[in-house]
Parts: sequence; C-alpha cells; structure tokens
Amino acid sequence: MKNNSSLSVIACCAFTLAMSMTSCTKKVYVPAQDTTPAPTTVSNPTTPVLPNGEVELSTFCIDDAYDKPGEYMAGLGIAEDRPDRARAIVDANRVAIADIASRYVGMIKNAIEDYSKDTNVPSSKKMYESSLEGDAKAIGSKVIDKYANAVCRKFTQSATGGYVGYVAVHILLEDVKKGLTEELEVRKVDYDKKKFFEKMDQELAAGAAKQKEEIDAMK
Repeated sequence: MKNNSSLSVIACCAFTLAMSMTSCTKKVYVPAQDTTPAPTTVSNPTTPVLPNGEVELSTFCIDDAYDKPGEYMAGLGIAEDRPDRARAIVDANRVAIADIASRYVGMIKNAIEDYSKDTNVPSSKKMYESSLEGDAKAIGSKVIDKYANAVCRKFTQSATGGYVGYVAVHILLEDVKKGLTEELEVRKVDYDKKKFFEKMDQELAAGAAKQKEEIDAMK
C-alpha cells in the first residue's frame, strides 16, 4: 500500500509539472497595438509655405496701403518693438501719416514744376515753387492732418515680447485737391486750376504706380 501511495504522489507531481511546463510554453508576448494617430500637416492660412519650404510672413494692413487711382491715396506705417499695444499703434499711425505726407508733398512739387513749364499757361497764371517760399511741405502737412483717416489698425507681439503696430491711412483724392486749393487760396496764388490739376492727376497716377512697386517689394 505504501508503494502504491508513493507511486500516486509521484504520478501526481509529474502530471502537475508537465501541465506547468505546457502552460509556460504557450505564453507568447504580443506588443500592444499603437493607437496614436499618425501626425498630420496643417497649413496655417496666415503663414503659407512656399514651394521651397520657406514661410511667407504676412504684413498686416498691406492690402489697404495701395493708392486707388481716381479714389484715394494711401500710406502705410509699421512701428516695431514698442513696449505696449497703444504705443505701437500710435507710432505706426505717425509713420503712415509721414509716409503719405512725404509722397503728397513730392507730388505737389512735381505738379507745380510741370505746370510752370507748360507753354500753354499764360505767364500771369504760372505758379512757381519759389513763389510759395517753400510752403509745399507746410501745405502737404496741413491737408493730410485735416483730411487723412486711418482705415486699418493691427498689432502683433514679437518673440522678444515687444509689440509691432501696423496702420494704413487713406485720403480721398477730392480732399487732396480740395485741401490744396484751400491752401493756395490762402496764399493768394494765381493759377489755372484746370491745367494745374491735370498735372496733379498725372503725378497721382505716377505716384500710385511707384508706390505699388515699393509695397510689392515688401511682400
């Protein structure tokens, strides 16, 4: 009986060991499936990527900074690295006013020069810049200050924390001519208005073409 009992114990142990070995051989490591979605490339419409991989930076208000022949003159002002948003906008506005005023003064001077050379203008109606005692700049500043309006104001913050302001300014051509007429009348300048403003229109057209080239170069 003791032999049979021992054999039973041995057989039981052997069976248990065999089952344990069989169970171990069936354990296979299966890596967990990666459920992370594949990365996608999202294009930012405000900073389009060019074919060569470079990023095209946007200049705010630039679409409003072009002259519109027959309707208005425009000026663009950009002020960088300002301590706060208000200062950025104020300084950009000053730059825009200076931009449009300098162009306007140049047009006035060129129009006066061309008009005064016109042989069809009677000598009594000729207008010389020298006779205005250098007042072209003063005339331009007064007209711009009186009639110009900001049509776009934007700001951004740079990586260094400073603010950048963008301002576009417009002045209607009817106000360009109205203001100039007012200032010439104050100075009692005798001239042929029709012929003079024909020269002014030519200058405005030439100025618009030049301005477009300059702004396009900024893009």
